Amino acid sequence: MRRPTVLHHVEHWARPSEGFVVDTIRSTTATRAVVAVHRRVPDSAAAWPGRTWDLSRSRGALPPDKSLGALPAGARDALWSPVPVSGALAAVAVLERAAVLHAHFGFAAPWVWRAARRLGRPYAVSLHGWDALVTVHRDPHVADAVRSAALVVVPSRFLAGVAEGFGVDPELIRVVPSGLDLASLPFRERTAPAGVPLVTFAGRFAPKKGVLDVAEALAVVAATRPLRVRFVGSGPLEAELRALLAARRLDAEIVDGRPAGAVRAALAETDLAVTASRTAPNGDAESLGLVNLEAQACGVPLVTTRHGGVPEAVSADGAVLVDEHGDIPTQLAAAVTRLLDAPDRWAAMGRAGRAHVAANFELGARTADLEELWLALAAGARGAALPAVRAVPPPPARTAVVLVTHNRRELVDRALDAIAAQTRAPDEVVVVDNGSTDGTAELLARRSDSQSPMGLKVLSRNENRPVAESRNLAAAATSADVIAFTDDDCRPRPTWLEALLAGRREGVGLVQGRTGADPAQPLRPLSRTQWTPAEFGLYETCNIAYERSALQSAPPSQGDGPFDLAFAENIATAVGERWGHLPFGEDTELGWRVKSRGVASRFAVHAVVDHEVWPPDPSLLRRRAALAAGFPALVRRVPELRETFLWHRVVLGRHRALFWLAVGGVAAAGGARTPWPAVAVAPYAVDLVGGLRALARPGRRARIAAAPVILAKDLLETAALLRGSVRARRFVV
Repeated sequence: MRRPTVLHHVEHWARPSEGFVVDTIRSTTATRAVVAVHRRVPDSAAAWPGRTWDLSRSRGALPPDKSLGALPAGARDALWSPVPVSGALAAVAVLERAAVLHAHFGFAAPWVWRAARRLGRPYAVSLHGWDALVTVHRDPHVADAVRSAALVVVPSRFLAGVAEGFGVDPELIRVVPSGLDLASLPFRERTAPAGVPLVTFAGRFAPKKGVLDVAEALAVVAATRPLRVRFVGSGPLEAELRALLAARRLDAEIVDGRPAGAVRAALAETDLAVTASRTAPNGDAESLGLVNLEAQACGVPLVTTRHGGVPEAVSADGAVLVDEHGDIPTQLAAAVTRLLDAPDRWAAMGRAGRAHVAANFELGARTADLEELWLALAAGARGAALPAVRAVPPPPARTAVVLVTHNRRELVDRALDAIAAQTRAPDEVVVVDNGSTDGTAELLARRSDSQSPMGLKVLSRNENRPVAESRNLAAAATSADVIAFTDDDCRPRPTWLEALLAGRREGVGLVQGRTGADPAQPLRPLSRTQWTPAEFGLYETCNIAYERSALQSAPPSQGDGPFDLAFAENIATAVGERWGHLPFGEDTELGWRVKSRGVASRFAVHAVVDHEVWPPDPSLLRRRAALAAGFPALVRRVPELRETFLWHRVVLGRHRALFWLAVGGVAAAGGARTPWPAVAVAPYAVDLVGGLRALARPGRRARIAAAPVILAKDLLETAALLRGSVRARRFVV
């Protein structure tokens, strides 16, 4: 299924203060992201793996392709004549076939509005603070453009009220807060420090951040007790801040917060964080407060003000909020003093803060909220027809992780180590040992005795039973509200379960995470691993979580559990008895059976599992080729795969389409007795070695040497697919 393209207009790509925009765009999976940058593309833009258009040269648009970038500037200017930014955006939208245009920040809304109006396509705008509180009052064009958008995204209910105040239709406003990548924010419980406690302010040295209020407050605290103070940031009030610190004789360190990672490094070291927010003379105010979210995610107890959108970003149990009225420095000083006198509260506050951020502000989940809106716009929804942002359900009472193993002692040991290292520990871990004879049983017994990971429960079977049967056994052995599945050849990253649970939303009963090759292992041309970069209809158990209520709602064909054991028999009939015992498709069939009951699914892009990279093995290649015969049977049971997974509803991927093009070319050349149709073999031959660029990289000899083996595998898979298509009476090639 083709993903609709969203053209993102960003004024500055990768500017430190706007990194959350980059993070959001990089986390998209349900849509294809194309970026148009208005002012400049810094070197860091090279890290963006997708398409980027640089609109920064004068008023013109220059493609950033390396081939054009190598041309002299005059030649490039001749290729692209200067045009207004809105015209350049319209041209890019046409070239990229963008279904939706999105302006990040209201400043860019007029350009995007004009481009979208020319093309008759919907556009959305994100407001973040200054643009809604200050710019719309100074520039009527911005206000008109925002009011004309098909969708207005704001990070807080506070800013939603501001947008309504200058005339935005409430039906067009959706509150989607900025998200954080939890993996980049290491959590540490705070306890009473051995030495002098460190208190940190982080943020711009600007009026709305209340940096001078914090300096006054910490000067009051430091007058009565030893205190280390650090201010991390930069901005127009830096000179005034230094003068105030000198006048109050507060020995404080000032650290430049602009370098990448400076703020997060400071938060990782600090004991307490103090921020403040107030309305600046120009009307600007804090719309959410990302630094407050970062502090809580790191486990730092927080003191801040109840102002603007800040209360919406702060955990009631993880922070102390002081009133925005009255003497703010005095109130901040009193709150900091109370916290310093009660270090026994810090650990609980830190845990509450992390849980609050994980549940409500995880980057992948918030990006998925946005993508639902873009998909609705691309499908023609407008106004009240736009979906509401799904509510975050209460945290599950109990969560279980399930996996099945057989004769993989070292692999299951590493998998359990990874589960034990989770930032959000599961309440139960159920492992089914399918009759292992390599010492796995003894290993699991020792781990069960030592409870590593905590909540480990081992179910032993006398023989290697079908995996689906063992997973049913494990699901029946736990009473958890959420059951997360993984495999013994997988290593979940530390924030895997945290991010997977963050994907839960009202009406969502299954959340699938991202699976890729273990980056620590070499990946060769004929290696075997697992890739699930986005949701495309195959719901593998290596990385997926189900609500128990969703599993129970699925119509079972047997009473043995959620996985349909009869389906495995259908596959055995298709692929033959030799391969029929191997697991194939029962996890995907379960996912679609759950969805048939009206249960929604989500993809959690930051819930990452690293999959084992198996070295080249002829038997594994034969197994994969043989199992292809089962795919038509899977399509018969799950017809939705024709739209979500198969290329043009019948072809098993782009590579196989090129294979059939090559077959057609050879056949035509033979039938017409002329070599010209054989040119159709060229795209397949290039794809066989990994593309033309692959030939210029290290390892090209290995790719060329592997090409005959891949060709043989393609031939075997083709024969298997044709055989399976006849048996299942469903045509899949």
